[in-house]
Amino acid sequence: MSANKILQNLNPKQVETVKTTEGPVLVLAGAGSGKTRSIVHRIAYLIKEKRVSPKKILAVTFTNKAAGEMRERLENDFGIYTRNLWVGTFHSMCVRILRSESTNLPVSKNFTIFDQNDQKSIIKKVIKKLDYDKKNFPPKKVLNIISNHKNNLISYKDFESGDSYPAKIVKEIYKEYQQYLIKNNGADFDDLLMYTVQLFQENSVILKKYQKKFHYIMIDEYQDTNFAQYRFAKLLADSHKNICVVGDDDQSIYGWRGADIRNILNFEDDYADTKIIRMTQNYRSPKNVLSAANELISNNRNRHKKELWSKKSSGDKIELYQLQNEKYEAALVSEKVKEIISQANSNYSNIAVFYRTNAQSRVFETQFIHDDINYRIIGGVNFYQRKEIKDVLAYLQVLVNPKDNESLLRIINTPKRGIGKTTVAKLLDFASKNSISLFQALKNIRDSKKMSNRMLKNLSQFYELISKFAKMAAEVPLSELMKELISEIEIIDYYKERELVKGETRAENINELIASTQEFTETFYEEFGEEPNLTQFLQEISLLTDIDNVDEDEEAVSLMTMHNAKGLEFEYVFIVGLENGLIPHRNSLEDPAQIEEERRLLYVAMTRTMTKLFMTYTDSRRFYDKNLPNLPSTFIEEIPENYIKKIDYTPTGRKRKVNNNYTKSRYEWNTNHSEFKIGQRVKHKKFGTGKILSVRNEGEITKLTISFKGGQLKKILSDFVEKC
Repeated sequence: MSANKILQNLNPKQVETVKTTEGPVLVLAGAGSGKTRSIVHRIAYLIKEKRVSPKKILAVTFTNKAAGEMRERLENDFGIYTRNLWVGTFHSMCVRILRSESTNLPVSKNFTIFDQNDQKSIIKKVIKKLDYDKKNFPPKKVLNIISNHKNNLISYKDFESGDSYPAKIVKEIYKEYQQYLIKNNGADFDDLLMYTVQLFQENSVILKKYQKKFHYIMIDEYQDTNFAQYRFAKLLADSHKNICVVGDDDQSIYGWRGADIRNILNFEDDYADTKIIRMTQNYRSPKNVLSAANELISNNRNRHKKELWSKKSSGDKIELYQLQNEKYEAALVSEKVKEIISQANSNYSNIAVFYRTNAQSRVFETQFIHDDINYRIIGGVNFYQRKEIKDVLAYLQVLVNPKDNESLLRIINTPKRGIGKTTVAKLLDFASKNSISLFQALKNIRDSKKMSNRMLKNLSQFYELISKFAKMAAEVPLSELMKELISEIEIIDYYKERELVKGETRAENINELIASTQEFTETFYEEFGEEPNLTQFLQEISLLTDIDNVDEDEEAVSLMTMHNAKGLEFEYVFIVGLENGLIPHRNSLEDPAQIEEERRLLYVAMTRTMTKLFMTYTDSRRFYDKNLPNLPSTFIEEIPENYIKKIDYTPTGRKRKVNNNYTKSRYEWNTNHSEFKIGQRVKHKKFGTGKILSVRNEGEITKLTISFKGGQLKKILSDFVEKC
């Protein structure tokens, strides 16, 4: 195969990347610039043109999927047999090395790799063996600390605890945990990197062997490497310096999980005479979006200077909507999705909604279900299927239906209240023998001689808790009941203490559930003139959770966090919640480095769009049980107005001149009188026949509240029902 064929259809910077094979190379590949294509063609060039043996090439990716795609392209496009080519993730590369060099390790060749579930089980055993309280040393939190230390190549021997009592205990747990792994001839994922780097650092013969073996090293997504990965690459490349790293410091968004942006920023300091290639031609986004993204990211100080450009047309201006609150935000997005489908001859799969926190998905899921828009959550779980939400809802189910044994078993020891498996087994046995529900068993088991006083006390306290709130459910407003329950069981603190990163996310989701009860109460009162009860709320939730999961092949709008958007692209993108406290996130406001990462996160989100970008912010957003005022994200001010079309959708919005165009608030639209009336019977293709309970006209939208068979309530746009 000729070099011309390998270089065919590549732009000048891609050609330069492919042909620069010797010495250290830093490829700063901007969003949508075709970096994967460049890596594949570079490998092909080395093998076909430079006659380099595939065995001498190491290509590292961050996912098995990316590695598989790279192999597939090499085989299909260039006829290269990839079996002898080392292409894979850091972890897979390390496994191959460690299994070959096991005589130098504390484990044998056939060592077991323990996954996350195994790790949790082991750490629990260790904490129990050392006689420490899991409440004071939550297993997940301890595992996170151990993982962070391993990723920084700190063994339990080097763990510096100082005078801190908790740190001394964690060091002891770390030591016992590691010794347990070794005793069972096992390693966790972090060990794979740590053991390999330690092997290279401590055994010069083995290091030289692999330095000689891998004469050409390529690493993708270099901005996402942690310290252990950095050392792995540095040690291998130190002899020949033939290392090519590809990445974009402007897309470094994983600092919270150990990625160190300094690895790519300081590459030239590690390797003298580094060749820097800036791949800045973007093949994805229109010029207006790229220019806006360039202006935004230019405010970061810690970055390699570069500016994306495109041969594509300027495209539409970014539409920036100011809205009253998150309910109007979700309604606006739903409305725009419908417009795109009808006017742009597109489909749901070409549309994505990005948000900063998982909890924000709830209002969009609710709105899309009511408006009959297919959606899927990417990289996450539907709001009402998240563990913490199901936990709280299980409490509510038991309050209205004490005979619900499944829900009761879910919550009987969540949060932990000393009711372990042995106690539960005896409770189940008692209920079975007496043919009664578990809740009845809780009441009647107090005199059981088969349980210790401690068991009986814990069960009694749980029974009193449920009884207390079951009584409250009939007496106090729904939102007050929810707040009191969550406060009493301390479930937010429970999750925060157990998990470092996920705990905060779970807490945000529970707060969003509280907000949803307040929102439901207000909407219900507006429509029916009375306060809803707990049963009515749970009925509403059941409507949202009983919708069938979207088939993978079915067209659906993608909902995801900005972090999960990296590496993806869509024709139409909505970035919602552009407010201080969300983006930049409130946890980052005191740290300039974290503010820069938040700005990079928005930059990544903006550069996912291929056709048009929509952005939104709200004047207020419900948090817990209150509507709190918001300020627009400071990042909005960093984007010049000539790239943005601002549209005011708030109640106080008036006709205003923006970018030489007049826009209307949705509240200034002429109201269309609906043809539908209260009491009318209608038909829906999914829910069958029903009766209209209320009709609400919102500008050009008419929303109907319909009671379908079985008493199920559903809010549906009038466009999606027919008169019977």
